[in-house]
Amino acid sequence: MKNGKVLITAGSALVFGLLVFVGFQWWAPSLSAENLTKEEVYQTAKDKYPGTIIKTTKSEGEEYQIEMQLETGVYLIRMDAKSGEVRSIKKETIVHTAEETTEKTPQKQLNQKEIKARISSQGDLEQIDFVQEKDNSYYKAVVNKNNEKITLILDPHTGAIIDSTMVADSIITENEAIAIAEKHVKGTADDTEFYQPSDQTSYYLVEVELEDDRDAVVQVDGYTKEVKTITWEDDEVEDNDGPE
Repeated sequence: MKNGKVLITAGSALVFGLLVFVGFQWWAPSLSAENLTKEEVYQTAKDKYPGTIIKTTKSEGEEYQIEMQLETGVYLIRMDAKSGEVRSIKKETIVHTAEETTEKTPQKQLNQKEIKARISSQGDLEQIDFVQEKDNSYYKAVVNKNNEKITLILDPHTGAIIDSTMVADSIITENEAIAIAEKHVKGTADDTEFYQPSDQTSYYLVEVELEDDRDAVVQVDGYTKEVKTITWEDDEVEDNDGPE
């Protein structure tokens, strides 16, 4: 009986030792794997996403948290500290100050000539200025496209468009368009509609009734105040030179 107990005890010890050995072999690779360096994290992030790294921090949960400026905004990227795999990416709504961005890789500031080249497709450049504020700096440009003025805010290092705003105050009012149409065809306005097509400048269509009971639809450019076309509703013939 004693021999049987000894054999059982020895067998149990052997099985336990085998389990410990197998478990160690299974865990050994992960225990020996080293965390990525900050430089390796920089490179991995830039390989995956074309942008500018703003800030990088390493959490206790074996992951890096990277704030990165992409063309569409600032994103928070959570990356595994060992494998470099991206765990999540989420767009942020915060704006970083100059002090917060000191950790990012130094970049050369673009000059006005380089900025002009990057926004040449946005329209005809009317004005460009470099703005240096207390905690921020950027280029501010005004372009004209299809007679519409657009203000662009640009990153001074990448040339990326941060914000784009149409200068709406250059559009004439509805009353101005009515006055132009009435004077042009010598009648009384009956109805007005405003259009903002993507492929041409904004304009008004003013329906005007003349004393001889004819109706004309006058197209007035929203910026230049020019009468573009006149359509007579009785015969639907366009006349670019209508009566003065």
